[in-house]
Amino acid sequence: MLVIMSLGNEGAKTTGAPGEKKTAKFEQAVNKHLMLTNEKMEFEKRRMEIENSGADFNSTKAQATYNPTDSGLDLANDSKAAEVANILGRGVRQEGVPSNPHDVIQKELFNAEQEAAYSEAYKAEYARQFVENAARGGYRVILDDEYRVKQVMPIQRTPGSMDIFNPTQSSGGAVQ
Repeated sequence: MLVIMSLGNEGAKTTGAPGEKKTAKFEQAVNKHLMLTNEKMEFEKRRMEIENSGADFNSTKAQATYNPTDSGLDLANDSKAAEVANILGRGVRQEGVPSNPHDVIQKELFNAEQEAAYSEAYKAEYARQFVENAARGGYRVILDDEYRVKQVMPIQRTPGSMDIFNPTQSSGGAVQ
């Protein structure tokens, strides 16, 4: 009698394993997708920063060599320490990097202005596509200056026109 009960318990344990494997595979796929999406977003962010910086990669400029005695610290062997030092503005000085607060502020203002212009252009294009898709769906959409929907009206179809979304109800019958 105990043997039968123990066999029944083993059967119950093995049936749960495939579900757990599917869940684990699903979680791995979701995590991989999130990681790839995050990498794409970071790539786009860095691309926009490079475009906004106005760097000309076709021209070559001489850079000052790294002299560890200038800062009193030798960061040549530790890449993380060098990265942190660069973020804090205490790393290797490069030509073309703003050296005074006025230049830094002007560069930040310019970058903010460029980002605002990019955002406005993106919103305008998105709104244009939205209105265009609504027209294809049979609606006339009017937006205000802030891209909010102001008015929606159905488009009156003439009897001879063909509805591209529902060809069986149009006057011509089936699409040939």
